[in-house]
Amino acid sequence: MKYYQQQDVLNMEKIRDLIADMPSYMNGYVNYMTTGSTSKRTILNYVYDIRGFLRFIADQHQMPLKEVSSDILEHLNHFDFDAYFNYIDAYRRESSGSRSIPTTNSEPGKARKLSSVRSLYNYQFEYGLIRTNPVASYKLRLKMKKPHITAMNVAEVNTVMEGVETGDALTGRQKKFAERTRYRDTALLSLMLNTGIRVSECVGIDLDDIDWKDKKLNVHRKGGGDDPDVYLNDDAVQALQDYIRLERRPADPDEQALFISRNGTRMAVCSVDRVVKKYTVNTVPGKRITPHKLRSTFGTNLYQATGDIHLTSKALNHSSIEVTASHYADVDLRQRKEAVEIIEHRYHEDDEVDKN
Repeated sequence: MKYYQQQDVLNMEKIRDLIADMPSYMNGYVNYMTTGSTSKRTILNYVYDIRGFLRFIADQHQMPLKEVSSDILEHLNHFDFDAYFNYIDAYRRESSGSRSIPTTNSEPGKARKLSSVRSLYNYQFEYGLIRTNPVASYKLRLKMKKPHITAMNVAEVNTVMEGVETGDALTGRQKKFAERTRYRDTALLSLMLNTGIRVSECVGIDLDDIDWKDKKLNVHRKGGGDDPDVYLNDDAVQALQDYIRLERRPADPDEQALFISRNGTRMAVCSVDRVVKKYTVNTVPGKRITPHKLRSTFGTNLYQATGDIHLTSKALNHSSIEVTASHYADVDLRQRKEAVEIIEHRYHEDDEVDKN
């Protein structure tokens, strides 16, 4: 079974466990969501959000969670929704061991929770469980900040990769342990920096996903994207080949995962996060670099080099050109400012030629 299929199974198990203690219509909601293209991970996040919302409503009505009926949901109004979103500004949520921990929600977090609640209401309205949809016209007043893209420039990328290859980015103790994973870590960072793939896509790659002849990977895209092909440049190909030939040693000879952990099994997302942090915390001290920031680095540098937002969007496998434009608007602004300086310089050059 492929990695992403295993993750889907695990996520569906978590979803089933969650809805076991929720109203019966949640079974239909999950079936409704799984018939579309929404990933199981996204559905799991939606169910978590909906559970929090239904718990709030249950507390307000002083009833068990399972008794929050469709009729109750239909008769909520904008004041009820305002009360919920005011509540999640700062509240205590349950964690493992029946402990409660202080929790807040960012503006994007609130927007996602509203999207989750909307999806539940849309399902209920579409299937006739409610006759009116009170959340359809509800507007959440958010103070959304313009996203700031943290990315490395070319010099920083070169410094990081040199630190991975030589170990100079590490402390003495780290360097000793990293000797056993130097080729893997080089291949891992090289692949993400040269392709912009997501960390979840990266850990899911199997050996048979690599097409050495055409220099490309078959990647299971987030949300089941239309184009699974990710092309490789020579740097990434060489790094992967060196790693596979010199260092890849799985515990099970039948293990197909490309990137192997120290214990011989497939690397986890959290392990990749630790590897990235280890090599960047000292080499790029002014920026907190994560696997997603490697993706941002790829996108930023590709857009700066080409000025082509459509190419950048396609390479990043974004859902729409608008998503790419919103993320890289600051890059576009810098390029437009640079453009007027370039043309000014060009005009002055021509002026000097005319004078001569």
